Amino acid sequence: MTTSDTPPCNLAVERVISNIYAAAAGRLPWQQPLDEIAGLLSLWGAQIVGIDKHNGGLIFTEEGGLGRSSAALDYLRFFHTSNPRIAPTLATPMGDWMHCHEHFDEAYVEQSAFYQEFLIPHGGRYLSATKLVEGDDFIFLFGVLRGRDSRPIGPEDIPLLRQIKHHLTEAFRDFSHLRETFVEVGMARQLLARFDYPMLVVDQACGIWHRNESAERLMTSSDVVFENAGILAFRDDRASTALTLAIRNLGLSDAAKAATVAATRSVAVIPRRTGVPLLALVSAMRPFESMEAFGKVPRALVILHDPAISHLSLDPQIIAECFDLTPAEAHVSVQIAEGANAKEIASRTGVALSTVRTHIQRAMTKLGVTRQADLLRVVAALPHSDR
Repeated sequence: MTTSDTPPCNLAVERVISNIYAAAAGRLPWQQPLDEIAGLLSLWGAQIVGIDKHNGGLIFTEEGGLGRSSAALDYLRFFHTSNPRIAPTLATPMGDWMHCHEHFDEAYVEQSAFYQEFLIPHGGRYLSATKLVEGDDFIFLFGVLRGRDSRPIGPEDIPLLRQIKHHLTEAFRDFSHLRETFVEVGMARQLLARFDYPMLVVDQACGIWHRNESAERLMTSSDVVFENAGILAFRDDRASTALTLAIRNLGLSDAAKAATVAATRSVAVIPRRTGVPLLALVSAMRPFESMEAFGKVPRALVILHDPAISHLSLDPQIIAECFDLTPAEAHVSVQIAEGANAKEIASRTGVALSTVRTHIQRAMTKLGVTRQADLLRVVAALPHSDR
């Protein structure tokens, strides 16, 4: 059979298989074959996860499909400890598949914070997962997700998934080079590369461990922020003091404070000559809370938000950081500010109406307001994003 006679579906599968091995060899980003897998199977997302079996830390994660973007970061920061699907996945024998709808019915989903506050608002719903490779020290998992308006993976999908799984397993058998690639803060490098606004990982002394491309551009061109001998520095001494205090308030070096502190985020206002200040949104990244994705010691994630160039649409990420909201609370707050009501938000996101109302009430409490009109006023007054 000539290439032109090959059915398009077969060509697409062959391309995916080829790109799996290319990604494993470092010639392609993993997002490309995972995006292609998502397209072949009408998935919301496709994901590969590597876990250190000794400490539960992440050593690898890659996503493709619509579920990429901020979902992975939100998961690591807030929801990985409440994911009910991990236990049945790890208990599933090698070679079999775990289908979440066979373990968790609709009644469970409606009461689950993981589903109602994280997965469904982001657009996901059904997971089917399997083990790729397992050793004494590590395990690699492959998961495919359908969206909230789709059906679960069915028997008709399994033959293609088995074929893809076989090649993923072969590609991941050589584990040694992966451990060399995903070393200290390697996961942070991978995660922060997905965001368009400046993000850095720093230690308590403001030493820079990683910065994404947007932060690199800002620090090269800005009249406010720069790197000084590996330290995050500012032209204005008041700014340096404000950031130092914001990081100290997180208690990164104080284990007792880390165990009891309620707030894990802080905001520092960074003055500059233009009169429009930067916002430095600072979050604690403790190993036990983030699966060591930001390193084996506590560090801080710093988001630098510039209202002078970000103005088109409200950004839930920024709203969450400013007011210490959960991702779900921030998303409903933005939608309220943009004119939606609770019923419209529930219909749009697939989240139960009672849950949406709870998110709104919690957001109002954190913002210190008692009416939705005041919630709108406070949120709309914050700097916007151009994303």
